[in-house]
Amino acid sequence: MATNGPQFSGDQSKYPGMRAAEALVWREFLKAQGASYDRFDYNTRLGPGVTPPDHIVEPYRSASIAASKLRSDIIGWRGGLPTIFEVERYAKSDAIGQILAYRAAWEAAGGPSASPALALVCADYNPHIQPALTEHGIDLYVYPVDFSQLAPARLRS
Repeated sequence: MATNGPQFSGDQSKYPGMRAAEALVWREFLKAQGASYDRFDYNTRLGPGVTPPDHIVEPYRSASIAASKLRSDIIGWRGGLPTIFEVERYAKSDAIGQILAYRAAWEAAGGPSASPALALVCADYNPHIQPALTEHGIDLYVYPVDFSQLAPARLRS
């Protein structure tokens, strides 16, 4: 199995599905904003998934459906209202597409809130995405992070 760089102890259990760099960015968000949320749900599957052909049997059928669902990084809850978060080291236009797809899947499933808030958390971003963030009502949180700690020890000296 390929890895996405060094992992910090407990990151996979705390932030399932996140790469090490994303976990560092998310930690900074939590330090600054985390207390204003009631809870966070990580690695949340959204939407109905794709139904495989009839000849696919259980448990492969259920696994296939689950694997085909969209997966949001985080759903934050504040006062019963959800916020869908996407976390990136460097945010580009594809992050906006992901967030909008997550919102559409949420709304199609008839979640507890008709329209969740949307947020993009990153260490840096392409400034050209700002108009799209504004147009779609996506909140942007930028937390610069020193990623040098992700380098192998032999390169950090």
